[in-house]
Amino acid sequence: MNRSHTDVHAVNTRTRKVLWRTATWAGVTVVLTAAAGAVAPTASAATYRYDCRKLVGAGSYNSPKQLGNVTGRTVVAVNCPPLTSGLPYNHRYFSFTLTRAARVPSLAGATFRLTSAQSSAVNPSLSRGPVTWLHTSAGVWTRDPNTGVLNGRYLPLAPYPGGGVLPAGTYRLDMQKLKSPLSSLSTPWFNVVVAVS
Repeated sequence: MNRSHTDVHAVNTRTRKVLWRTATWAGVTVVLTAAAGAVAPTASAATYRYDCRKLVGAGSYNSPKQLGNVTGRTVVAVNCPPLTSGLPYNHRYFSFTLTRAARVPSLAGATFRLTSAQSSAVNPSLSRGPVTWLHTSAGVWTRDPNTGVLNGRYLPLAPYPGGGVLPAGTYRLDMQKLKSPLSSLSTPWFNVVVAVS
């Protein structure tokens, strides 16, 4: 069933089959799941899924796709179309709001499945206004445990690299294709994940 951006669908993350990677931060397990492409910071946190193609906003720098308030929840934009080579197609922007500082663990990023035809990863960076808060180089890779193939990249929002946590505010999440068109023309379809404890 297709849902509009205003429809919210809570996903029971406990029943999802874990196919990707488990990481532990401060005793709290964060599971990237293949079934939902979602992140579950705690069993009590709700996960909300939206169809990426139906989100409000064009996905451009000046009109990012709107994820809304992500405080204390996991928001997943599923089925985002591939990023391709050349401006403006190699970037897609999303915005989200924190009404308080992020708590440990919190993250923002993308999950994807690389193929031989779509071998470029999706790389996130985070900005607020004109200032970049987290560059793609701060991204943490995830890999399929069975094949070792890259399947995601996220930015830690809490704990923040260098200490502290991301403060309250509205942020722009830039998803980028960085690989040269000579080696890959596009990324695969991907999911955007923002999980804030």
